[in-house]
Amino acid sequence: MPQGTCPECKAAIHVDEDADKGNIIECDECGAILRLVGLDPIELDLESDYDDEEDEDYDNDDDDNRDWYS
Repeated sequence: MPQGTCPECKAAIHVDEDADKGNIIECDECGAILRLVGLDPIELDLESDYDDEEDEDYDNDDDDNRDWYS
């Protein structure tokens, strides 16, 4: 079974053979929510890193709209 490393606590994370990029995995050691971003080699990132980026994009769009109506 392939494995990656938790970016939060450095624990070994076992990944299913049929896993796909974008799958969400929870670290059994620290409880971090991880996103599978690479398959060969296995690469995991914190899911919260992606949530922040989406929020920033949304905020930027709102700022642009406020200027239009001012």
